[in-house]
Amino acid sequence: MKALRKPRDATVPIKDFLIGRIATLPAPGAAVGLSLPPDWTPTSRPAVVVFDDGGPQIWPVATKPQIRVTVWADGRTRARDLAGMCMGWLLALRVPGVKVSPGSALIDARDPKNGGVMASFTVNATVRTTNF
Repeated sequence: MKALRKPRDATVPIKDFLIGRIATLPAPGAAVGLSLPPDWTPTSRPAVVVFDDGGPQIWPVATKPQIRVTVWADGRTRARDLAGMCMGWLLALRVPGVKVSPGSALIDARDPKNGGVMASFTVNATVRTTNF
């Protein structure tokens, strides 16, 4: 019987990688997750959120999702600085299990729901599929 394949989630190893890198920064650092905490406000510590925006596939070998990283902070400079560090780490260092290549540059905006400033960028990821 032929082995069945399924895509792997690229956001989890990228999130875990960024948790490790942000832990090296001076306190209080930032929260890192796959969603923004529902009670986040600009007085909270910055939040780094990793999203999978989908993408092409090389089935059954790999998927190539576009990964978006968004930082919420209390100001534009802080949000862009942290997002820029995250981009630099992802493009300069190895993320275990994920090949990362350049995507889009930084873009910023204000979140109308919570008043925080967001800075986002994308990278392209390649992850091998795995057996069921």
